[in-house]
Amino acid sequence: MPEPLIFIGTHAIKPGMLDTAKSASRDLADFLEPNHPRINHFEVNVDDEANEMTVIQIHPDEDSVLFHIQIAGEKIRSAYEFLEGTTKIELYGNPSQTVIDVVNQMSMGAPVRFNQAVARFSRLR
Repeated sequence: MPEPLIFIGTHAIKPGMLDTAKSASRDLADFLEPNHPRINHFEVNVDDEANEMTVIQIHPDEDSVLFHIQIAGEKIRSAYEFLEGTTKIELYGNPSQTVIDVVNQMSMGAPVRFNQAVARFSRLR
């Protein structure tokens, strides 16, 4: 049975680029909603005072994670026009080595934590 994965990425926003980051985040959400129907949840939160944004994604399985990276890859890469960098990535669940390798590659040197699920239930459908 496919297992859900939760991705949380935290990113530093370049000074003076908060509005750009917020606008690009809304554009990405608007793009993903019709183009990635399998993703269960996508959310971007911005801490104005810390110049930091956190992206939360809940995927039904790892194929959804890989599809997300495939269709949003260009938009993710262009985000570094307003991001200073990724400060950390956390992945919750039991990903395959393929997903681990892809997440490590996209971390650009930021710390990555893989938190293995040992108990779970979900009402997300």
